[in-house]
Amino acid sequence: MLQYIWSKLYAQWLRSQLVRRLPKIDLKHGIGTNLILGIARNYSISDLRPFVRSARKFHDCRIVLVINNDPELGKALDAEGVDCVLEDVSSSLGRPHMNFARVTDYVAVLQALSGQVERVFLADTRDVVFQGDIFEALPDAPMIFFEEGKGFSLESAGWNGNAIRRTFGLPVYDQIKHHEVICSGTVLGRHGVTLMYCWEKLLLGQMVRRRHHMRSGVDQATTNVIARVNLVPSSVVMPYDGAVATLSGHNTNFLSVKDGLLVTAQGGVPAAIHQYDRNPAVRDFVYATYDGPKSGKAGDNSKDSTLQKKLRVAFGLQGP
Repeated sequence: MLQYIWSKLYAQWLRSQLVRRLPKIDLKHGIGTNLILGIARNYSISDLRPFVRSARKFHDCRIVLVINNDPELGKALDAEGVDCVLEDVSSSLGRPHMNFARVTDYVAVLQALSGQVERVFLADTRDVVFQGDIFEALPDAPMIFFEEGKGFSLESAGWNGNAIRRTFGLPVYDQIKHHEVICSGTVLGRHGVTLMYCWEKLLLGQMVRRRHHMRSGVDQATTNVIARVNLVPSSVVMPYDGAVATLSGHNTNFLSVKDGLLVTAQGGVPAAIHQYDRNPAVRDFVYATYDGPKSGKAGDNSKDSTLQKKLRVAFGLQGP
């Protein structure tokens, strides 16, 4: 019964996203048709400085962040050379976990910028830092995914493997379990392909059982299914220590600071590092370089904690 209710509510929420009002985006900063796009709700400017300052240091492209309706944060990001979409998340029945629901923000921005953008880098914001031009560092493939580590397969990475098995079932899991985990927090693609990838994720969400929508793993699970069963033809999967270096699992100590740069064990200089805060020494170097948080990790400060929302989450009718 709960599965039926959840499926109906999720479908209702998804239908509302089909006719969602598109944001009006006036691109004031950067040039060209490359876009770095991130969702930055519930973060402070100190949380975001490493991302935005390093992105602007190495790119003259467009950079757009979706944030809460926070004019002061919008002004601070404008001063950093970043365009913003100010829009609060509406609490509604059927909305999945925020890590997955953000895909609809990607869709809205990409649709609003149709005809103005050719290549898009979808990126987490709190834990990504740049050391070079991501678009120059990677080929112009339809879509590029990035693995999280070596020896970090879906079969051996319990949390990721469980997310696949429990959301899409054993047949899908058995087919792709030998593959390394792909991270959903960094994806690069052509505009139209990226838009279709986002809709694939949302449509696959209709297959997910109710209680698993409440977990952040749905975002990761849908990305791994799309990449590993080839739902984006001609897509490319890059290793964890390439142009985008990802710290995850047992692979958090392969970067070191050398001459003011983060360098891999093989001497490579990644254009971007994801989940850098999983290594305290790397995190502290990044924070010191870009005036990040003064102590500990950057973190969410959710402003949406109403009683109604808490009850919907408790009964499995909405994601956190």
